[in-house]
Amino acid sequence: MIPYGWHVWRGESSRRYRFKITKTLDALPDAGGIYVMVRRTAFFFLKPIYIGKASNLQGRLDGHERWEDARKKGASERHYLCIRSENKRQKIEEDLIRKYNPKLNNMLKPRDSEDAPNHSSLRSGWMSAKQYYGLNDQKYSASVKKLDRKAQKKSKGFFGLGRKAA
Repeated sequence: MIPYGWHVWRGESSRRYRFKITKTLDALPDAGGIYVMVRRTAFFFLKPIYIGKASNLQGRLDGHERWEDARKKGASERHYLCIRSENKRQKIEEDLIRKYNPKLNNMLKPRDSEDAPNHSSLRSGWMSAKQYYGLNDQKYSASVKKLDRKAQKKSKGFFGLGRKAA
């Protein structure tokens, strides 16, 4: 069966990747690439459930261990993008996982705003939230000290005599 369309997924780096859509394994090529298990909530609204890479898409997705879990979460189709280079596959996979945080992916998900990408080409243009908003460690630590002083004054009670135990 021939794939019935395509969809563009954007990564965290804002790069666009054009994937082919298929519902059957027969339409998958014998080539390496990236695949996305997708839940279609409405005709145009797509949600990635699992994102992965493979050196042979047809061999990898035939009996994939995550497909049953993805089906339980509503996945109905697979999107794939053929990429020959292993390095490019790793980069694109991480870029997409960091953007969409699929439910069934665990390894490459960012845990907090300071979690930089693993792939060097993604890391070069990446900024943490602290860098993006221009927060400085010295300013931050100074404001924390002010809050600590205010908390100490409140704990001393009226006229600095301390609080009486009840």
